[in-house]
Amino acid sequence: MGPRGAAQGGTSTTKGFRSVSAAFVIAALGALVIVPWGTTASAPVTGSGSYTVTGAVVTAVREAGGNVFVTQTEYADATGTATGTFAHDLVVTFHPDGSLTFRGTGTFTGTVNGVSGSFEDTIEGQGSVATLELHGTITILRGSGGLAGLQGHGTIEGIPATGGTYTVQFT
Repeated sequence: MGPRGAAQGGTSTTKGFRSVSAAFVIAALGALVIVPWGTTASAPVTGSGSYTVTGAVVTAVREAGGNVFVTQTEYADATGTATGTFAHDLVVTFHPDGSLTFRGTGTFTGTVNGVSGSFEDTIEGQGSVATLELHGTITILRGSGGLAGLQGHGTIEGIPATGGTYTVQFT
């Protein structure tokens, strides 16, 4: 091929690339239209209920800078959308002003929306022993058994070491 053929080949390659790119974009958009949203994932479900702290096992206590750090496993029974038992390994920090913070990981065993299984979660929040209030978040990391694939997040409100209410959104 002469110079003219090479030039045409270059133009042809560019046009071919544009055609392939355009065809790919059209096919991808077409797939989005054909496959309805939500076929690969469930719509989020919102639920709520209450929990009661049933006990705690303190494994360590230390003081530093006027704060008291308590490492414990806390147990709670839940009713409502999630019905069963929680066990959380927590570090609770009590501050000199009566406020507290907590953070930990845990497991739940029971039913969620009537489906049996368990899940792992993280929990964190703050509160006050002076005003008897507690606020926190819970994140469902992964489920097992009938709850395999479960993920979600929620909030808790209550009284430290006593109980309260929760709301949760999950898929």
